[in-house]
Amino acid sequence: MNDFRLYLHKLSQLKKAAAVLAAFLLLGLVSGCGSQSTPATGSSENKYIPVEVQPAEKKTLTSVTTLSGKVLADKDVPVVPKMPGKVVDVKVKVGDRVNQGAVLLTLDREDLQKQVAQAEAGLKIAQSNLDAAKEKLDNAKLNLERTKVLYEAGEVSKSQLEQAELAASDKSLAVVEAQVNQAQVGYEQALSSLNNAVLTSPISGMVAQVNVEAGEMASNAQPAVTIVASSTVMVELNITENIVNSISKGQKVKVNIPAASDSPFEGIIESISPATDARTQLYPVKIKVDNPEGLIKAGMFAKAELTTKVRENVLSVPSEAVILKNGKQVVYVVVGEQAVEKEVGLGLDTGTEVEITQGLSDKENVIIKGQNYVEAGSKVKVVGGKAS
Repeated sequence: MNDFRLYLHKLSQLKKAAAVLAAFLLLGLVSGCGSQSTPATGSSENKYIPVEVQPAEKKTLTSVTTLSGKVLADKDVPVVPKMPGKVVDVKVKVGDRVNQGAVLLTLDREDLQKQVAQAEAGLKIAQSNLDAAKEKLDNAKLNLERTKVLYEAGEVSKSQLEQAELAASDKSLAVVEAQVNQAQVGYEQALSSLNNAVLTSPISGMVAQVNVEAGEMASNAQPAVTIVASSTVMVELNITENIVNSISKGQKVKVNIPAASDSPFEGIIESISPATDARTQLYPVKIKVDNPEGLIKAGMFAKAELTTKVRENVLSVPSEAVILKNGKQVVYVVVGEQAVEKEVGLGLDTGTEVEITQGLSDKENVIIKGQNYVEAGSKVKVVGGKAS
């Protein structure tokens, strides 16, 4: 029993010693951590401000204005019958693609075919009359030659010679030729009417409207079918006076039409109105966009990015590097380990980069992060960005 008590006493002493040792170790660890300095700002005797820099560089800057518009059909062609008639067959429906010359619908041709046959018969009769008149004229001319010989021999009177001359005149033939021409015109008109009974597409495109059905009467006062060109479309914008003179016909434009594609389309400015719209007081602009797959439909919403200003080979820095200080535009550059303040003149600002017109040289390292925390002469350390 005494041995057991001695064992418990020694065990208690060991636990106390272990606790004291742990306390000393913990105290040493805390003391060691407290003695370390913060590397980001330096010691109290050698403080600095961390910054990021980027060298001033010569670039081409462009100013882009994004405007919203609507897609219009490049061509919208109504197909109107040249003559009224009963619709026999409609060959197309809305949404169909058609090529130029494709048959759209046909009208009743029975009466028209009869008119063609009648006109053709009249033309044949007139032609036969002309042939007979020509033969008669040829005979009259031969008779005139014989009569002249007889008259010179004194065997016929002068009145007989005059009758022979009258019979040989071309005037009689001119009347019959006029009749033939008139019959020819009548035949061609009847044939044209027959051909007009078949309506064909004047352009390649898509069928936008079909306003008649088989059995109805088609009128020559309203379109039976409407075709819209689908290979190209127009995007119509309305722009303000401050940018109308900054764009030009033929200029390339990036056009975004989300309903048609996630990728932008390339368009070309087709027209710029020289006058404002009376309702909006804005200048209408049309941009032509190729649509080979027919993905773009009339009425879709579009956004066009217009390049309004371009500055080539100009010194530029990120716009965020320029700050307003005491009414002046300034940037800070790093020289050695110091921030140097420089007043600058500004040109074109694209929103991300700005043109520097004066006060800065090419390749100078401009502070782009941390510029709001430095002053002229501040000690700085470059910790990021791209130094020259």
